[in-house]
Amino acid sequence: KMNKLFCIFLLAIVAPALQASVSLQFGVLGEGRATGFANSAGVATNGMRWGVVVSTATVGYSGGAGFNAGSYDVFDFNTSGFLSVGGIATDDYYVAHPTSALTANSSATNGDPGGAGGILIINPVPYGGATSIAANNPFQIIWFESTPASSSKYGMMSNSLFLIPSDAGVTSFATSVFGGPVADPIKPANLQFPGAAPVPEPSRMMLLGFGLIGLFFRRRR
Repeated sequence: KMNKLFCIFLLAIVAPALQASVSLQFGVLGEGRATGFANSAGVATNGMRWGVVVSTATVGYSGGAGFNAGSYDVFDFNTSGFLSVGGIATDDYYVAHPTSALTANSSATNGDPGGAGGILIINPVPYGGATSIAANNPFQIIWFESTPASSSKYGMMSNSLFLIPSDAGVTSFATSVFGGPVADPIKPANLQFPGAAPVPEPSRMMLLGFGLIGLFFRRRR
């Protein structure tokens, strides 16, 4: 019986260490708010979904290499999990924000210019366990021009200070990254989810058809 009680006690201590969570805050009233998250046309837009992507192996991001190069496969933006590129799983873990979280307008106050396309806080960001997220893993903010779908756009923002904290409290980047009297730069959604295979042009289709006809008569002879 004592052994059983000891195991329960040990589990109560170890379990939180294995699976915990943190909150990442990007806006604090009067200090700084993260704004300027824009669509593909470079217009700061309210109403886009957003979350964070954590590089659990700290070796970079497989889906942020440039426009339509190494883009993440389409995924459910409401569901957290490892993302894939070209059907191959990566070490990049997407932390989904609650569906109610949208980019919004932040009014100017106390020297903070505010603006459209603003984000505030994401909670919880789990670490340990199946997520493989650990302290000091780098992360990026990701936002979607629309619901992720074939050929739709998304954007990613990195910063050297974007690291998963080791404690289970709230870590704010409002002052260190987004504070100051100058408006945040526009951040366009310049990455594209892979689309369907391109359809050959009509002229190429005709050439292909003539080639097949010629091959058919050649074999007949």
